[in-house]
Amino acid sequence: MGIDITVLDAIFHTLPLCNNSKNNLLTLGRQGLHIRRQNFDYFSNKYNIKFTDNIYTEFCENMFKELGFKNVESLDYSSYEKASIIHDMNKPISNDLKNKYQFILDGGTIEHIFNTPQLCENIINLLDIDGIFLSITCNNNLSGHGIYQFSPEFFLSAFNEKYGMKIIEIYLAEVNSEFNKWIRCDSYNGWRNVSKFNSLSEVYIITIAKKITNDRLSLIDNSPQQYIYEIIDLKK
Repeated sequence: MGIDITVLDAIFHTLPLCNNSKNNLLTLGRQGLHIRRQNFDYFSNKYNIKFTDNIYTEFCENMFKELGFKNVESLDYSSYEKASIIHDMNKPISNDLKNKYQFILDGGTIEHIFNTPQLCENIINLLDIDGIFLSITCNNNLSGHGIYQFSPEFFLSAFNEKYGMKIIEIYLAEVNSEFNKWIRCDSYNGWRNVSKFNSLSEVYIITIAKKITNDRLSLIDNSPQQYIYEIIDLKK
């Protein structure tokens, strides 16, 4: 999907969580900038972030470098958009990429990848300890855009403590909406998380997760049950 208004707001909202080094950032898919300059200036002023004119290019690398990241890479299964790493995320990543990245951005890629357990295992392996994973992907009314549309339960099930991760925040957001209109939906309310927009608009799910350890279970060898049912079992 690339970086639109909502994705940009999510990036700026998440940046303060990057309290470790900003050596390496990875985007899943090479992320284009799909934002008018006046809108970009609006969000820059909103978060008090200053940029030079060098960021107004087709892709996002210059923007992230001006945000302080020393090395900005992109990963894709195809060389079509000239990603710096060519790899099919349906398959395991190579050892040289493990524990490398302090920030991983999914700006609309994971919905196109069929093997979601391996995909999530790869994302966790790619992250350094304390590294942040920010995902903005399909939740509703985007049927046919990718293979999947995701729910909060998916992220709560795959990116929790037993797999070395911690969910920081999850939101539902209508496409092209700002942060103050998002619905937070990562809290346990005693049953399934059924937060939703009563809307015909396209809806994103925005997930912010942090890697906390390499001492963890494998999603491949120890598949989770749905999050809500695991929580209920723990409370028995």
